[in-house]
Amino acid sequence: MQLKSERQKHGLAATVGLIGLLLLTGCEMGNWLGFSKPQAPAVNPKEAYIDARAALFQLAQDSAPATRANAIEALSTTLGVDAGEVYQQGLSDRSPLVRFAAAMAIGDLKYAQAKPALQKMVQGREDEPVKAEPDKRVFCALIYALHELGDDSKTGQLAPLLYDTEAEVRSHAAMAMGKMGEPSAIEPLKSVLSNEQDEAAKIQFTESLARLGDSRSAEVIEAYTKGYFLDLRLAAIPAMANTGSPRALRVLKELTASREPARVRVIAAGEMAKMGYADPGMYDYCIEALRDPDAILKRSAKASRRAADSDTGSLRQLAALAVGWYGNEAGLSDLHPLLASGQGPVRVAVATSVLRIVRRQGPSAWPTMTPEAPASPVLPTTAPATQATSRVPVEKPKLRTAGGKD
Repeated sequence: MQLKSERQKHGLAATVGLIGLLLLTGCEMGNWLGFSKPQAPAVNPKEAYIDARAALFQLAQDSAPATRANAIEALSTTLGVDAGEVYQQGLSDRSPLVRFAAAMAIGDLKYAQAKPALQKMVQGREDEPVKAEPDKRVFCALIYALHELGDDSKTGQLAPLLYDTEAEVRSHAAMAMGKMGEPSAIEPLKSVLSNEQDEAAKIQFTESLARLGDSRSAEVIEAYTKGYFLDLRLAAIPAMANTGSPRALRVLKELTASREPARVRVIAAGEMAKMGYADPGMYDYCIEALRDPDAILKRSAKASRRAADSDTGSLRQLAALAVGWYGNEAGLSDLHPLLASGQGPVRVAVATSVLRIVRRQGPSAWPTMTPEAPASPVLPTTAPATQATSRVPVEKPKLRTAGGKD
């Protein structure tokens, strides 16, 4: 009898323990056991799509060059050639950052309508006061875009730019060569890389080599993803995913461990989802980073034992992009309100992911848009926040993309 009583006590304790575990772990365990179903988004997907689309067109006219450039890149990866007029307009922007983004978008999309404008920019016109593009970083993007459109008249001018005195020019020349996909560029890239001193340029050279089929380059990028400097790690993680290495997924998975800095975890989770491997636990983490990035950074500082990271804007931007790659429609409830955020890069990332999630559902989920949809500033239905109209010239802007490298 005493033994039976002890068993009953143990059974009762186990039951209480299970209930306690469910209470502590919350919805995740409940969903696993089938107690609840994923909640539907509180926002209408078609309305969210309209708002996000309008926001990106508006942000392409923002006062900040970096925001305009990010919006152009976002439009190219979501709406594609439907926003072609925005890319052509960007080619005449006063900021080299925007001109670079516009040229890269045109090249990626092979947007043929812009070919005459590109040709004018690389050679100028004798009968008009039009000069050739003065910024060598932008010139790299123009050469790439023309190559993609079948014009190689300036391609021979790309290799000498690998030896330019400015690291960004060398880096962007290497980027263009990698995207062109010509194996003949491998030896010139290796030759310059052996003497390269700038670490960010080294990552770009190595990524380009990996794109061109150099197998050892993926190992070098892997080392950068685990280095000490956070900015280099954040640049190397997308590069690792782009290498196509069989080890890429395993490396990214390791980078989502709790000991890693918050931004490293989030960008790695997003790259994994982009590759088709969605980690449910990291999705929850990205949603939490979207809602309260400050709290996530404070927890991360204790776990990672590295220098404190206080860039909440960058974390929220990366989290927004990651949530979009998961494609979960429920994420619209957290993304949509942030379309009114005052931070341009965050708004671009949020709008990008809203469009990505809705478009993933198929054409039937998209709202009917008129062919003459405006490419001029339009205020989103739920984001009445205004932007300053004055444009301040920026000296030597960093030509970077919206993919979490701002």
